[in-house]
Amino acid sequence: MKNDVALKVENLFTHFKLKRPHIFAQEQTVYAVNDVTFEIKSGMTFGLVGESGCGKTTTALSVLRLVEPTAGRIYFEGKDITRIHPRLLQKQRRYMQIIFQDPYSSMNPRATAGDIVAAPLTIQNIGSPTKRSEKVSELLMQVGLRPEHRALYPHQFSGGQRQRICIARALASGARFVVCDEPVSALDVAIQAQILNLLIRLQHQFRLTYLFISHDVGVIQHMCDEIGVMYLGNIVEKADRRSLFKNVIHPYTQALLSAVPTVDINVKRSREHLKGDVPSPIHPPSGCPFHTRCPQTETQCMTKKPELRKILPDHHRGLSIS
Repeated sequence: MKNDVALKVENLFTHFKLKRPHIFAQEQTVYAVNDVTFEIKSGMTFGLVGESGCGKTTTALSVLRLVEPTAGRIYFEGKDITRIHPRLLQKQRRYMQIIFQDPYSSMNPRATAGDIVAAPLTIQNIGSPTKRSEKVSELLMQVGLRPEHRALYPHQFSGGQRQRICIARALASGARFVVCDEPVSALDVAIQAQILNLLIRLQHQFRLTYLFISHDVGVIQHMCDEIGVMYLGNIVEKADRRSLFKNVIHPYTQALLSAVPTVDINVKRSREHLKGDVPSPIHPPSGCPFHTRCPQTETQCMTKKPELRKILPDHHRGLSIS
């Protein structure tokens, strides 16, 4: 594996067995993530975009092993973390952190901001109490807060300030890879840009690698170097930012982009409208997962599951049609 690859995910599957309502009921499985493969170079941002329930967050949690994958391999800085001992995994976690969608529910309401930011340092036994206190003050200033904010509780902050605290907590242990799980979707539009620009500034300052999750195509375009479009647990199109938005190929990606408002009359958008509803991940369609809603469906789409194929430099699609 190349040294500049921070994270590599190979053939990731994450399935969940549902509890049977009674002893005679048939066991059911949620096929949340199906054969997902991607890699992120050090210091870069890879985005996962798609509708709610498409498997973006489950993919991210599986990468961090907060949810155990069913199959596949995950390499972080060249180390396979899918089969390492729990003690070694815990040591590795200091370099792999996450920023959750809702900053309030992801913090202990009874802990002060200082205690919340210091928690990773305490858990990983990093530094002396004095050094930890200094580190907390430094981190709060780096995310745009004041050191005296450390004595306040989560309910005393605005939504944007809470997310800044969560960002400081993610960086406290010296993280090199950060999952950003819809980090601005719970915030006012005016605050979203501030948080996104803060994440970009911190990425450049600390050379962070991001896995960025969002259903907002505009946010993904602003933040990400490479993008994977997910549908029903599968990546259906993957490309660098420029190629994806310039050469939209998969009909699902076309449908996503057509829903984004624009004032540019020169921008040509697909007028195709998706038919039907998203199938259940408990009973996914055979063949191509998108064939039940695709305007370009052919007979082979119903039986043959597509693989991501390289069609342009740094641009892959998953289609059964030729």
